[in-house]
Amino acid sequence: MSRKRKVKQDDPSVSWEIKTELQVNGRLVQKGTELKIQGERGRFRFIQYVKTPTSDWIDVWGGTNNHEQMRSFKLERIKTVHYKNKTTKHLAESYKEKKRAIKNESPQKP
Repeated sequence: MSRKRKVKQDDPSVSWEIKTELQVNGRLVQKGTELKIQGERGRFRFIQYVKTPTSDWIDVWGGTNNHEQMRSFKLERIKTVHYKNKTTKHLAESYKEKKRAIKNESPQKP
């Protein structure tokens, strides 16, 4: 039996342009910004914007509570860019940041 030849395949993602910031509806969308997607339930956190020679989309993480998952959507489906983050992950992170700031500001006991 002879060995199978390895077929070299071109990587299609070489020509992709990936960005972590995007301007939508006059607002700056950065990694972690919450979005509302038309026709979907729940809030989604922005991860990245991908542009290919033929199409473009955004990758997000989110959905309804306890059913979050990685999703991809066309830019036309973005309905709202939220200015306040309300998902439980963001609330926990902001609480921890406030606690660290309070701890750093308090005077040290000698």
